[in-house]
Amino acid sequence: MARAYIFSVNPNTPPVMRIASGEEITIDVDGSLKEIDDVSTVPTPFTPECEGHPLSPIAGPIIVQDAEPGDAVRIELLEITPHADGVTAILKNFGVLREDFPEPKALICPVRDGKAWFADRIPIPLCANLGTISTMPPEGYKPSYAGPYGGDFDQKDVGVGSTVHLPVIHPGALVFFADPHAAISDGIISGTGVECSSTVRARISLDKAREVERPIIEQDELIQIIGTGATVEAATEDASRAAVKFVARHTDLDPEEAYMLLGIVGELRIGTSPRPVMAARLMIPRQILNDAGFKGF
Repeated sequence: MARAYIFSVNPNTPPVMRIASGEEITIDVDGSLKEIDDVSTVPTPFTPECEGHPLSPIAGPIIVQDAEPGDAVRIELLEITPHADGVTAILKNFGVLREDFPEPKALICPVRDGKAWFADRIPIPLCANLGTISTMPPEGYKPSYAGPYGGDFDQKDVGVGSTVHLPVIHPGALVFFADPHAAISDGIISGTGVECSSTVRARISLDKAREVERPIIEQDELIQIIGTGATVEAATEDASRAAVKFVARHTDLDPEEAYMLLGIVGELRIGTSPRPVMAARLMIPRQILNDAGFKGF
């Protein structure tokens, strides 16, 4: 089991492991607030004051042998086991209602008996996920940001049973994980979920010369296309345009038909709380795709 934590990574960061395609790994991933004793000391996220502050420690990077730019990796999430150290918080000037709730505050949300216990008294069903799953961007990763490489795109369906497809941008892929949750909502209006260290078991496979332009979440019943942008509108537009392109490329439909079909069956979700790079996903039923001639991608 690998264990290594840093707060930023770049192409020169020493890897925690080197694996062959198809290899299964187990790695501990620390919760975003694990290093924080007092949330009132945390500067406003996504400001220069917050750079270098110990939020969202990173587990990785992991070298995938023979991975080169133009390839893709498939990360199958086999098991995410939350630890007991759950916590949620209001951070300074963060969240949808930051002006309504300006004072930082934290509540413990311990994990026990198969549930996360909000304020140690209200049981919440576990919905373990990873807020950050990524390959290495060319110039290195800016913590808590998202883009075509993945990063902190905070989509709640990045959990057990999902396969995340990511482009290889740097030799070796340099996969890393961060920001695990025991439970989280789409939109994350307060800015945090149940932030919780977790043990992650995953299988990472290499797809040579496979075109993947952005994160794609694959499930038994859904294909989910991720979009990013500076605003909610930009992120949803990016996800929608990419989904239309995906459907037109991989089914018998032309772009106009794909656009109209997604207007009927495509479900749009906002993942992230307010931040400089927003992320959204458009969820497409696999059976509808199959009926439209989908043979995989």
